[in-house]
Amino acid sequence: MNPSPADEPIATIATIATIDTVGLATVQDAGREGFTDVGVPRSGAWHRARHRLAHALVHGTLDGPHPTLEILASDVTLTIHQRQTLALVGPAELTVDGHRAPHAVAVDVSPATTVTIHHRGPGPAYVALSDWQPRTILKSAATDSFSHLGGPKGDGSPLSPGDVLMGSARTQDDRVGCFVRTEETAPSEIAVVAFDQEKAELLCAGAWQVDACARSGLRLSGPRIPASDPIPSMPVMPGAIQLLDDGTVIVLGPDGGLTGGYPVIGVIASAHLDFMADLIVAATVAFTSISTRSAIEAFAAREEWLARSLVNPHDLP
Repeated sequence: MNPSPADEPIATIATIATIDTVGLATVQDAGREGFTDVGVPRSGAWHRARHRLAHALVHGTLDGPHPTLEILASDVTLTIHQRQTLALVGPAELTVDGHRAPHAVAVDVSPATTVTIHHRGPGPAYVALSDWQPRTILKSAATDSFSHLGGPKGDGSPLSPGDVLMGSARTQDDRVGCFVRTEETAPSEIAVVAFDQEKAELLCAGAWQVDACARSGLRLSGPRIPASDPIPSMPVMPGAIQLLDDGTVIVLGPDGGLTGGYPVIGVIASAHLDFMADLIVAATVAFTSISTRSAIEAFAAREEWLARSLVNPHDLP
């Protein structure tokens, strides 16, 4: 029996790229599903729509196992060693050997090329490469800082200069030229499905300020919400809105814990959870309460928008 938590290694035959310089960036994918019962969060991309769009531009489907670079701050420079189809989605600019390259478009990148992603923010940007195949742990390469899993070293650490991206030989380039038709606009208010209606009304009564933010979640201060009685520890998930004893609100992110002993006011509607990833310290955010049915409808509408936003010029008449 192999005592390592790592999955079976893939047959890597080439160095795809090398990280030359990097600020704050992680390896992400769709996350680890099916392990919450043993205390491992799903983790995965903070802004799932951008990750999925980058994935689709390069690999042809919104949902799949392939990873992206999640760029959270500063610039990232890579040296490309094997020809790649590459796509950048999110608040950043792309240059190839110093020349501006199109954003949200699958581009062909030759070997011995320097690629730089200039992060502009706010929020994460995502880069997909066609042949990158990092090792997986519990069926995912996602960097999980809470569980110390995934990433380039397998211990939940972010990318660092000198990290090598490995993968297989190039098999196709028919995605070059695919593009995202239009980008999403953030709503004026973040939709919440209430668990505690009275406290949710207070949550939605005014603006909140972001005091701290990380992949584990966001700490908010704002209108005074009376503290609730202590509760036993209970399961929580990304988007859960916890009320602390001092009236501070915590919104859990993808690397947040799986259980918590603070009362939960409600949960961010799935269609709006990505927008929490774009909030930075000192930003303000407002909430609005919606029904479960409205949240389901908003999720379905966003999924339709994501599917429609992708254009493959090879399919045009």
